[in-house]
Amino acid sequence: MKSKMKKNLSGLIFVVMLILLPVLHASAHDLWIGFDHYDQKKGDTAKVFLHMGHSIPFSDFAKPEKMKDFFYLEPTGEKKDFILKEYDPESFFNEVGVDLNIREEGTYLAVAAMKPLFVSNTTEGKKRKSKKELSNAISCRHVEFFTKAIFYAGMPGGSAYNKVLGHAIEMIPQKDPCLLKAGDYLPLKVLFKGKPLAGELVYATYVGFSTRAEYPFTAKTDTDGIVNIRITQPGIWWVKIPLKKMREDTSECDVDQYAAILTFEIK
Repeated sequence: MKSKMKKNLSGLIFVVMLILLPVLHASAHDLWIGFDHYDQKKGDTAKVFLHMGHSIPFSDFAKPEKMKDFFYLEPTGEKKDFILKEYDPESFFNEVGVDLNIREEGTYLAVAAMKPLFVSNTTEGKKRKSKKELSNAISCRHVEFFTKAIFYAGMPGGSAYNKVLGHAIEMIPQKDPCLLKAGDYLPLKVLFKGKPLAGELVYATYVGFSTRAEYPFTAKTDTDGIVNIRITQPGIWWVKIPLKKMREDTSECDVDQYAAILTFEIK
């Protein structure tokens, strides 16, 4: 009898988690990189924007100075840091826009990684501190967000697009997205702390499908951490893998929350 009750209770919990999962997933903020154009010309100046929110393509702008990493790789793989512009009170995009001078032809990789932070729920609201730093913490999550954007100048080419960067969670394209067309598949390898991440959901959408956290494509990574994204149509694509890991020792924090987002355009 107890075994049957336990089984029924487990089933109920599972159903509740299935109901709550889309809500929990939709409530998280996302970090991603966007461009004025994903196809550039050699000699152009590309406009780079950091987005923070959960509406596509509408969002708040994230501040580059809040990033731990903010750089790009040229088609040869050479790393270049983005240079932030000086404050200009007359510029509407002062804190969010960055100019990138296109020197080489080929496929580029833009990268941003947010500075890790603690977010605790307390009896007095949310605080950006760990439980160890607070006396009234109810729960805590440790957040790390990463993002990549792939674009090109002239003709796509080079190996920058599949460079492994060593992020805590990372998506590595196994083909250059700039060479794909609607109807193709984009294989992605997902790593977590340097090892293939198996059995986790990857979400993909494109600008125009929905402004909400709704996805026309979802699939789980296989045992090698590979997932094949079906590119159903042209446009700007947005791929995300979220991951939560409960901590065994909850004295500092309860859960580690990770997310990686990749953007690119299909012609």
